[in-house]
Amino acid sequence: MRKLALALAGSLVLAACAVPHDRGAVKVEKESAGQAEVTAVFDRYRKVRNTAIELLDAKPLSTVESGAVLAIDSGSFEVSQRLAKTQKEDTAAVEVTDVLTPRFTKYPLWFYAVVREQSVGVNRVQIFERQSSVDPWLLTATPETLAETQLPEIRTQGGAALTVSPADGRGMAMSPKEAATAYAKVLSTPDSAEAGKIADDSFIKQMRSAAETNSGLKGVGFQQSWGANDVKYVLRTSDGGALAFVTLLRLDTYVVQPGLTVTWPEGTPQQAFLSSGISGSGKLRYYHQVLLYIPGGNGKPRALGQYGGVVSADSGLTQE
Repeated sequence: MRKLALALAGSLVLAACAVPHDRGAVKVEKESAGQAEVTAVFDRYRKVRNTAIELLDAKPLSTVESGAVLAIDSGSFEVSQRLAKTQKEDTAAVEVTDVLTPRFTKYPLWFYAVVREQSVGVNRVQIFERQSSVDPWLLTATPETLAETQLPEIRTQGGAALTVSPADGRGMAMSPKEAATAYAKVLSTPDSAEAGKIADDSFIKQMRSAAETNSGLKGVGFQQSWGANDVKYVLRTSDGGALAFVTLLRLDTYVVQPGLTVTWPEGTPQQAFLSSGISGSGKLRYYHQVLLYIPGGNGKPRALGQYGGVVSADSGLTQE
């Protein structure tokens, strides 16, 4: 049986965290966490993560992460388990460069933090959420940007970061909700009507290039679709725009002609999930958390960074 090799690889890195001052009240005051508190909670996160690494089991992460972050990181641990590989413990030096806490009147509460990891040259732009006064702060979003990427300044009032309703498009070309939907549409259909409304950023180019490579495989029908989850976290930027945390679900579908098998290089996440390759049909599911900047005025939304990976796979019946 002839094999078709795909040169696709992924890299997943778990993120660090920090928290604002815990007052156990519904209203968050303007001041953020003291350095001692940030350090203590970050140390706890590292301890939990390193326990997960030692056990090669993602279960402990559920006490410090949730949502798409937990799904992506669980996928990373599953890859390590299937490939019998260990992950490096989290001992790299990091620096929390910014912590901003919006003001809320009811739960859930969330806050914004930027963590710089010099050793790998990235900033992790993070959201932590707390559902109630008795629940822990959990990491729910952590898109990564290059260290040299300039993040937009967040507008504050009375010392608190200003939030934006996902449906509020005032002062911008579109609302964060509309931008997320349009961004997913452009990824799914490059020649869609939305294409002219979204900047052709590096993430779109990267995903499009990979899709075009897969579409060019002889004897393989390939389709990539994208969808955007509801937008929850949006901050007002100083230019009147918005910084939105957008979670995208990507689905790669393969239909392979009889006598052919699609395979991936040894050691890649795709190969770990589909070790025998795909004969007949198969699907790979990914989550990508995109940091989407919607400039004030008529500027086009663009991604400043992302964090993602394979979260599950299905292999259809083999055709003989």
